[in-house]
Amino acid sequence: MPSPITEYVPQVADGATRRRAWAVWGALVAFAALVVGMVLGAPLARAGGWALLSEVLYRSFSVACHQVPERAFEVAGFPLAVCARCTGLYAGALAGFVFYPLARTLGRTDAPTRVWLLLAAAPTTLDFALGVTGLWENTHWSRLLTALPLGAAAAFYVVPGLVELGRRGSWQLFRGRGRARGLDGADAAPGARA
Repeated sequence: MPSPITEYVPQVADGATRRRAWAVWGALVAFAALVVGMVLGAPLARAGGWALLSEVLYRSFSVACHQVPERAFEVAGFPLAVCARCTGLYAGALAGFVFYPLARTLGRTDAPTRVWLLLAAAPTTLDFALGVTGLWENTHWSRLLTALPLGAAAAFYVVPGLVELGRRGSWQLFRGRGRARGLDGADAAPGARA
């Protein structure tokens, strides 16, 4: 028996929802481009005599990367702000964000199954493991190229989640489930305060 019209859920996003999804995507592309720009900007700032800016950029990436100079590409005679593998992750993420709308519609908020993320991590994991065991001498290029798929795949998990958050609006993050359910997961009584 068909459901009543009151339970109908539209299958096409309205204009505001589509604009919000594109705005989230645009913000992600801009942010990823900024991060890649900062990675490249650190050595360029140092070479240009902007010591304070360079130091800020290098230090900002020190929490995410070991920054061993021998494992980083050089620009203008100075190492990038991150190692070659992290450069691949960031560049891959930027590429993943840029090309995301060509692979999936921005209206979808379901993430691919986790197996795709594991498959994307396999090349860099293999490169790392073979390097640690001494069976393979990994290079800057092997680190960068094997990390690119993982960075690109990460975009396919980040975009749907942030589009969904944008669709809900930040005000609903703290309402809804938190008020409707108690800490133990049991439904709260109607009209009861959480």
